[in-house]
Amino acid sequence: MDQQTFSALCEYFNMVHSVTLRAIGAFTDRDLDFRPKPEMRTPRELIFHVYSQEKTLAEAVQQGRFTAEAASRSSPEEQAVAAELQALITVDDLRTYAQACHQTARSIFSMMSENQLNHPVESPFGTYPAWRYFAFAYDEHWHHRGQIYIYLRLLGKQPPMLYDY
Repeated sequence: MDQQTFSALCEYFNMVHSVTLRAIGAFTDRDLDFRPKPEMRTPRELIFHVYSQEKTLAEAVQQGRFTAEAASRSSPEEQAVAAELQALITVDDLRTYAQACHQTARSIFSMMSENQLNHPVESPFGTYPAWRYFAFAYDEHWHHRGQIYIYLRLLGKQPPMLYDY
């Protein structure tokens, strides 16, 4: 991956993130505990997961290794993150959390040289170049944003246009 291409991908992800922030803002504080089925995550849990995962993946790249323990830190079902999740009470709390996680990841990735972007990072799932972990976060973001949009529709709300940058 060359630096110029990677920078363009980062800028696009930042635009996608800005639309996701508007989607988060479409929820009310009461909506955050909506659970369409007992085994499904709430909007609060989904948002926590998406942005924790983005930050965790970036930190793994910075450390040169992605562990199963690190991966579990983005799972709202884990007791180890219960206090962090419970502190996200309001929509504003979630937006602030999302912004902070995204900014942390963006800072880490934007400071990487082309050589660092292509350096292998080990994980329990295989060894991949560092830039691929950015792509994992990006894919995860879009996947769960689709769920967030479905939740908004189930709550009778209109999500922002997908590409309204």
